[in-house]
Amino acid sequence: MSSVRSKNKKVIAILCADLHLSLTAPIWRSAEPDWFEAMARPLKEIREIQFLNNDCPVLCAGDIFHRWNSPPELINFAIENLPDNFYAIPGQHDLPLHNYDDIKRSAYWTLVKSGNINYMHPDTPTKTEDDTKKQSMISFGYPYGHKIKSVKHRTDDYILIALIHEYCWIKGTSYPNAPKENMLRLQGKNIINNRHLGYDVIVYGDNHIDFSTKIGKTEIWNCGSLMRRNADQLEYAPKVGLLLADGSITPHYLDTSQDKYLDLQSASSGNVNDLDMKAFIVELEKLGDTKLDFTEAMKQYLQKNKIAKPVQNIIMKGMEL
Repeated sequence: MSSVRSKNKKVIAILCADLHLSLTAPIWRSAEPDWFEAMARPLKEIREIQFLNNDCPVLCAGDIFHRWNSPPELINFAIENLPDNFYAIPGQHDLPLHNYDDIKRSAYWTLVKSGNINYMHPDTPTKTEDDTKKQSMISFGYPYGHKIKSVKHRTDDYILIALIHEYCWIKGTSYPNAPKENMLRLQGKNIINNRHLGYDVIVYGDNHIDFSTKIGKTEIWNCGSLMRRNADQLEYAPKVGLLLADGSITPHYLDTSQDKYLDLQSASSGNVNDLDMKAFIVELEKLGDTKLDFTEAMKQYLQKNKIAKPVQNIIMKGMEL
């Protein structure tokens, strides 16, 4: 690396992954009075960071949506709230049945067509720049299921970045019995010019537990999920990475002070007995041949009988499966 780059601490990109935008809140987050507003908070914070750093690009390593066929209401939310100058690859949640060949059927592709996502075509270099138009990065995107290719490091004038959606882990950041072949470790054959696969920076998505490490001179950054979605993430601190012009990455921890969580212990105590399934079946039989569907019938019954809100949330969420 040149001495010029090594002294440059300017933020040139914001790194994130696993937004998992969803129409409804996960059960644990169903205490949120407005789930769309809750999802908007971290996106707004990213936009503010971006504004303070010359509208630098945001690089997202996949899974923008929780479901590939997200409805128009959620797509409209994404159009209104995703940062500008947004580059992304699709994760498996963005792809119909995890199939990249069907990408043009997805909500992800709708955002590409609307211009809200700068599509990073597999294996094709993407040049990114901020509003100063000073070229500083060349990025390679590897969507879910694509093999990562090595590159020759040509010059220190650019930072070479690989954006990858693939589950990987280091010690202490995996689920039990995670595949050992997905563990990141130094492999001599993958060191090119003292860099892992030839890249200065590799950004991973898919593993919702964040971590950073180094292989040779390559900075490895696994973003983790953008928002807390499950009860086992209570101690997890959502963050984004700030890529500096010298090739280093510094974390920016997102403000979660307004987040609301469901007290699952309270939700499961006593109130469940209020749900009289025999009475509910009788109510269903009254529907006869009407077109009122099961979900709507369940919703009306829960509200009519004043079933505890946490119990309602759990039941309705379960019916989405």
